[in-house]
Order: sequence, then C-alpha cells, then structure tokens
Amino acid sequence: MNTNENAINDDRFNTVPDDRWLDASEIRTGQFLVVAMVVAAYVFDRWELVAFQCGIFVLGVISPKTLDVYSWIYKGILKPLGILKPDMRIDNIEAYRFANMIGMVVSGTAAYLIYSNHATIGWGLAWMMIGLGSLAFLGWCAGCFMYYMIQKTGIKGFFGHIQVGSVFPGVRAPRP
Repeated sequence: MNTNENAINDDRFNTVPDDRWLDASEIRTGQFLVVAMVVAAYVFDRWELVAFQCGIFVLGVISPKTLDVYSWIYKGILKPLGILKPDMRIDNIEAYRFANMIGMVVSGTAAYLIYSNHATIGWGLAWMMIGLGSLAFLGWCAGCFMYYMIQKTGIKGFFGHIQVGSVFPGVRAPRP
C-alpha cells in the first residue's frame, strides 16, 4: 500500500509502488537551479561554474537519493520553510536520471571546451542546456524524451519503464 501522504484516497493508487511516486516540485527545483547555475556561469564568464554543475550532475547520477545537491536544497530548505509544497506524481525516476546523465556529459564537454579556448562552442552547449533546462522546468524534458525513445526500441532493464500518463514522450506526468 502506498504510504505517501499526498496520495489520493483511491484504490487505484494503493497498488502503485512507493518508488514510482516522485515529487515534481523537487525535480523542478533541480531544473531551475541547473538553469540558474549555467546562466551565472555565462554572466560571470566562469567555466568553473559549468564544471561545478557537471560535478553536481555526477553526484546525482551516482546516488540520486543521497548525493543530489539540489534535492538537499529542496528537502532541507525550500520544503521545510514552506517555500515550495510537494507535488506528488506517478512517474519514472529513471527518465530523470538519464536526463541527468546527458546533462553531465554536455556540461562536462562545455566546461572543457570553454577552458580550452573553444569558448564559442562551449558557451553554445551551455546555452543549449539553459534552453532545454527551461523547457524541462515548464514541463517537457528532452533527456526524458530520449529515454522514452530508447525505451520504445524494446531495451529492458534501466530503459524498461514506459511513460506514465502522457501521449507525448518527455512531458511531465499529470497529477493523479
């Protein structure tokens, strides 16, 4: 039985495993902070901030439940202070982890290119992250889209989870 405090008292949701309930506010917090970090990197012309963002992605990919810095900010500051409220939805964390993996590769590549005097290409990748991160914050995740396109090829395991509740891949799952 689902123990989530925000679950609807409806028998349909009692069979949903706890690991399929995701807090969309937590995910949006991360998406917003990624965009803010990369914009700050551009404004201050600091490749180190892009590299730092890559490091944050690495931690979140290695252990999303314990090392995700943006989740700490949400769970430790924003949620307890009541600045943001939980927005529980049934969704697949694997799609967001895959998006973080893509972000890790892109931000690492951007930081390297900026550092090695290929700033135009590096900042171009950074601005791509800003654009796609903003779209994700608004409800469509390009990395999640890629995850579900790979899933449709029939690969199992990590890619074995079908999209929840949307007709278009990568769109944020609806509220139950």
